[in-house]
Amino acid sequence: MQVRETPFRDAAGPALRALAVYDRDDVELVYERDDVSTKDRVVDDIHQELILDDIGIGRLEQLFGVGDWHCTMHRFEDAICIHHATGDYRGVLVSIDTDAGVDLEAVARACDEL
Repeated sequence: MQVRETPFRDAAGPALRALAVYDRDDVELVYERDDVSTKDRVVDDIHQELILDDIGIGRLEQLFGVGDWHCTMHRFEDAICIHHATGDYRGVLVSIDTDAGVDLEAVARACDEL
């Protein structure tokens, strides 16, 4: 999947920590801010978790009954991570600084435009 970081930089500004795209077999780190370091093993573990999340999307849509699923957000002490699946076990993971005042809806819309 070809992803440009520009829409995410526009939405998150300097709070953008990292941007990764994935498919069933691989994950590619598109952008990583200089002060953020990720070990390959961690990226591989996150990739496995994203694939598992993809399996449950249909169940979430049925359970909540509020339309199609778009993304999931996880808020941690240092980062907010937004997972957006684009179908067939493909998607994007965006990481932004927690408490940066970023419009999370703008980041989600950048994901929707993939």
